[in-house]
Amino acid sequence: MNNHKNIYKKRRLNAWAFIFILSSIALGLSYLPAFADLGISPLIIAVILGAILGNTAHSTVKFIARSGVLAICTKEILRLGVIFYGFRLTVSDALSVGFGGIISAFIVVFSTFLIGYFLGLRLGLDKKSAVLISSGSSICGAAAVLATQSVTKGGANRVGIAVCTVVVFGTLGMFLYPLGFATGATGLSEAAAGFMSGISLHEVAHAVAAGNAIGDKAGEIAVITKMLRVLMLVPFLIFLSIFSLFFIGEKGKGGLRASFPYFAVWFLVAVLVGSLPFFPRSTLPFINFIDTFLLCMAMGALGLTITKNALKNAGKMPFILATILFIWLIFIGYILGKIFG
Repeated sequence: MNNHKNIYKKRRLNAWAFIFILSSIALGLSYLPAFADLGISPLIIAVILGAILGNTAHSTVKFIARSGVLAICTKEILRLGVIFYGFRLTVSDALSVGFGGIISAFIVVFSTFLIGYFLGLRLGLDKKSAVLISSGSSICGAAAVLATQSVTKGGANRVGIAVCTVVVFGTLGMFLYPLGFATGATGLSEAAAGFMSGISLHEVAHAVAAGNAIGDKAGEIAVITKMLRVLMLVPFLIFLSIFSLFFIGEKGKGGLRASFPYFAVWFLVAVLVGSLPFFPRSTLPFINFIDTFLLCMAMGALGLTITKNALKNAGKMPFILATILFIWLIFIGYILGKIFG
C-alpha cells in the first residue's frame, strides 16, 4: 500500500515539475526582445506551448491529466492568479481618469459582451462559446477567458478558441492603433489615443504596448483605463453567475450560493488592500511576478488539453464574431476617447 502511495506521489511531483518548467519557459521567452518588443503576453506563450505539446506529447498529457494536476491548475491555481491580479490596480488609479473612465469601462465591457453573446448565437455558436469569446474581447483577453471559464465550465477547446481570437485581434490592434495615430488618421490627441488603446484593446500587454508606442502620456493613460476594465471583471462575473441559467444554459448545483464566483470578491479585496496607504508598494513587482507565473501555469495546463481537431472543427464562425467585436471596440473606443480622452 505504501509503495503505491509513493509511486502516486512521485508521479504527481513529476507532473507538477512539468507544468512548472513549461510555465518558466513561457515566462522566460516573454522577456526576449522578439516577444517583449511586440508586447506578447507570457500567458499567450504558455497556452501556445501547451497546445504544441498537447498535440505532440500525447502520453505525457495523459500522465499529467491522471495525476489530477491539470484539474488543480485550471481551477484553484487559476482563481488564485485572478485574485492576485487585483493588486495591479489601485483605487487612486481608477479615480485618476475620473468618472468618465469608470463609465467608459462599464459601457465597453457590458456592451461588447452583450453584442458578442447575442450575435454569437445568431451565427450558430453555442452559448458557452459565445460567452467565452465575448468575455475575452470585453475585459482583459486571456485572463478574462480563464476567469469566465471558472463560471461557464466550457472546456479546454472552447477556451482555446476564445484565446486564439484574443491573440489575433489584440495583436492586430496593437499595431494598428499607433499607426493610426502616427499618420493622423484618427485625429486624436495623444491622451485620447491612449484612452482609446486602454479602453478597447484586448490584453493588458496589448494596451501597454500600443500606448507606449504612441507616447509616454498615452502609455500611462492606456494602463489606467485598461486596468479599469480589468476591475469590471468583478461585476461581470457576478452578473454572469446570477444569470447563468440564461447565458450558459445551466445553473450551478446548489443554486447561486454554490456557483457564486467568490474569487471575484477576493479580487476586489486585493484591489482595496493594494490601495491602502501603508501597503508596501515595493512588494508589487514580486506579487505581479508570482501572479503572472500562476496564470502561466493555468494557461499552460489549458493548452495541453487543446486539440488541433477541435480548433479545426470550430470553423470560421468564432473568428467572424471576433472580427465584428474588434470593429465594435475600435468604434466605441474612438468615440469614448474623443469624449473623455
